[in-house]
Amino acid sequence: MAVYLLAASFFPSAVRAADFTLETAKPAAEKGDAKAQYFLAKCYARGNGVPQDYAQAAEFLRRAAEQGFTYAQTDLAALYTKGQGVKTDLAQAFKWYRKAAEQGDPLAQYGLGIAYSNGRGVSNDLNEAKQWLRKAAEQSQVEAQNTLGQLFFQGAETGTNRLGDFAEAGKWLRKAAEQGYIDAMNNLGFLCENGLGVNKDYTEAVKWYRIAAENGSAKAQANLATLYEEGNGVPHNFVQAYFWFKLSANQGDAVGKRYVEDYLANERLTPDELAKTDKKVAEFLASRTTLKLDRAK
Repeated sequence: MAVYLLAASFFPSAVRAADFTLETAKPAAEKGDAKAQYFLAKCYARGNGVPQDYAQAAEFLRRAAEQGFTYAQTDLAALYTKGQGVKTDLAQAFKWYRKAAEQGDPLAQYGLGIAYSNGRGVSNDLNEAKQWLRKAAEQSQVEAQNTLGQLFFQGAETGTNRLGDFAEAGKWLRKAAEQGYIDAMNNLGFLCENGLGVNKDYTEAVKWYRIAAENGSAKAQANLATLYEEGNGVPHNFVQAYFWFKLSANQGDAVGKRYVEDYLANERLTPDELAKTDKKVAEFLASRTTLKLDRAK
């Protein structure tokens, strides 16, 4: 489950960072101002201007949540889910997700959908999960779009639930992929490769696999490598296949490991090709590390 406390890098429109400072928020919060309480909660959760303190964050979130402040309800639910500042309590998490979801918060609707899907704090109910995930997905909540697509896909693939529908899976996975959600890109690539709910299109599969692979998805790297090995959507190329299998294996992917071992055992590449490709793998990994450091500045 990917619902975390205060995941957004900005305050919601209802609370602008410019509305308060620590000095003005504290007295306002003590007087019962829910927005000020929420502002302080985020400061304590992040350690902005105060020592990071999830217990304090939880306390101010609770005060705001009990006044019906939607964002505080969602974030308090996330604290109960993760056990940050409070003891893990999935029933409490469900309670607060439900309150915020009923007020239309897409992140809470996603959290509620996950709760119903996994039976966390409530009995498992895929129909309820679908209802809440769809509400969030229709508000462009990307994790909900991806999860909803996966539920439809899993139902269709395994026949284990009534949500099975490859076409619906493709619809929601595409929406998430177009928002840049890496897992959805790989999943959509798989649908395109196999013609499940969408037209079979190797070129389209390569497109989505490549974007996900270049952004570090081990599964997409292995899937792209397989297309290079088979010559589907791209020219047959053992060197390119090995490159992507090696990257996938480097992240512990079982498929990538198996193929790398096979390539080495059967000498599919010449020693020169192996040396050059291993160098490119190292360069790719170094560039990814540099990119992460740049983004952290």
